[in-house]
Amino acid sequence: MIQRRMSHNNGFIFVLLTLLIGTASYFLAREHRLLDTRPPAPPPADAPARQEVEEQRLQKFSLTGYDEQGRKFWNIEGETAKIDAHKVVFLDQNVTLRMQDGTLIRTDKVEWSQEKGKMRTDQPVVVTRENVHLTGVGAVGEVSRNFIQLNRDIVMHMQPDGKLTCDGPMKAYYGQNKMVFYRNVRAEDGRGILTANRMDVLFEQDNKRIQQIVAIGDVMITRGTDTTHSRRAIYTPATGSLRLEGNPEITLHKGSKALIDASFGNTGA
Repeated sequence: MIQRRMSHNNGFIFVLLTLLIGTASYFLAREHRLLDTRPPAPPPADAPARQEVEEQRLQKFSLTGYDEQGRKFWNIEGETAKIDAHKVVFLDQNVTLRMQDGTLIRTDKVEWSQEKGKMRTDQPVVVTRENVHLTGVGAVGEVSRNFIQLNRDIVMHMQPDGKLTCDGPMKAYYGQNKMVFYRNVRAEDGRGILTANRMDVLFEQDNKRIQQIVAIGDVMITRGTDTTHSRRAIYTPATGSLRLEGNPEITLHKGSKALIDASFGNTGA
C-alpha cells in the first residue's frame, strides 16, 4: 500500500517538474523575443520589381489581326516586348507593322494597346509602300481604320525623281488611298517646285502610284524663274499637267518658255 502511494507520488512529481520546465522555457523564449527588437532583414529593394519585369518581358513578340472575313489584316513584330497590367505592349528593337496592302512601317519602339488597336511612338519612323518611301519622327496609328499619322519632319521620296516634305503632321488613310500633308508643304521634281499649306496625295488603287497631288492654300508654283500663285492647284505627275483654281496670278520673265510650255488649265472660280 505504501509502495503504491510512493509510486503515485513519484508520477505526480514528474508531471509537476515537466510543467515547471515548460513554463520556464516559454517565459525565457518570450523574454528573448522582447529583448531582440531588430526587424527581420528585408529582401533587396529591386528584387520584386526585377522579377516582375523579367516575367513580363518576351522575346520575338508577334501579334496578328484579322478582318471580318478572317483574312490576315496586319501583323506587328518586335525583338523584345513587355506587357503591363492594362494589356499595353511595349515593343523594342526592329519593330515592324505590316498592313494587308503591303505597307511596311518600321521603328525602334512602339507602345501598342491591344484593347484599342492603337500604336504610338516618339522614335524615327520609316514607311514604305510600293513606289513611295516616307520618313518622319513620331507616329500614332489605328490599324483597324487603316490610319497612321507621322507627327513631324516628314520626307516622302517619289519615283523617279520626286520629293515631298512638310513640317507635319502627315495623315495616311490607306483605305482611301490618300495621304494628307500639313504645314509648309513642298513638292518638287524635274519639272519644278510646288508649295502650299496643305497637299492631298491621291494614289491609284491598282499599282499604288501617285495619281494626283492637290495643293490647297497659298499655292505657289515655281518653274525656272517663273512663278504662279493660286488658292488651289491639281498636279498630275504622270503627264506633268497642272490645273490652277482660284484666280491664279502668273509671273513670266522675258524669254521664259518653261511655264508657257507646261500643260495647265485654269478655273478662275
